[in-house]
Amino acid sequence: MVTEKGKERVSIAGAGKIGGGTYQSVKVAGSGTIEGDVRAETISAAGSCTIRGSVEAEEVRLAGSGRVEGDVRAEEVRVSGSGVVEGELEADVVKASGSLRVGRRLRGSFVKTSGSLTVGGDVEADKFVAEGSFEIEGLLTADEIEIRLGGDCSVREIGGERIEVRQKGPRFRPEDLERKVERKVREKARAKRWRFEELGIEIDIDVEKMARELGKLGAMLGNLGLSLTGFGGYGTLEAEVIEGDEIYLESTKAKVVRGKRVVIGPDCEIERVEYEESLEVDESADVGEEQRV
Repeated sequence: MVTEKGKERVSIAGAGKIGGGTYQSVKVAGSGTIEGDVRAETISAAGSCTIRGSVEAEEVRLAGSGRVEGDVRAEEVRVSGSGVVEGELEADVVKASGSLRVGRRLRGSFVKTSGSLTVGGDVEADKFVAEGSFEIEGLLTADEIEIRLGGDCSVREIGGERIEVRQKGPRFRPEDLERKVERKVREKARAKRWRFEELGIEIDIDVEKMARELGKLGAMLGNLGLSLTGFGGYGTLEAEVIEGDEIYLESTKAKVVRGKRVVIGPDCEIERVEYEESLEVDESADVGEEQRV
């Protein structure tokens, strides 16, 4: 179909292939391949889509499994499921849930990811929000950085005006659960026999064994980013350097943290902290060296 603007609307339903070119819209439902560079107002794919070239569009939506073998430049990019951009990704808005992998640089005004993010180069944004895990081989720079650790995260350096790193969910420690289970059970019965009087039955409970087994279950769930008290993962952030004006960190390992007002929260391991105005350190944090500059 040719539109009034002289641009084609093309679609693939089921399985198919089209050539690269300039279109008004491209829609893939099922399994589709685009051979070459493509320009369009909108590109949407549900299912499996491979673009053997670069993309330039106002809006790109990838649901399911999408792969672009070149660069992507758009006003808005949304990925749900698994998305791969082998080159650079540049957009005003980038929102990804599930898995997003960018081979080189990721750049956007607003970048939000939930799930896993892998970037082979730098990440540049006005605001960066991550909920889940990420691996950034280069630098992460943004005016505002909000990280909710739902898994392990790593980046070479972080720079921004306001940097906040918090746990997405409560930290799970198997030994804590063991103690809680033992205490609760022993509150019910000092012996290892637990009587449900309202049911008229008795159940033998090996308190220590039950606590150990629940501890194993909790550890397994923790490794999967879950917890016995609800969904919400736990992770750590590793970086060589973190530098900003306002910094709050939890569960972070870094060589150097440098800022004006710095809070080193629970479970941090920092080799050196340099601050200008104020520094607070949680009692559970390990800071090697503190220096006011």
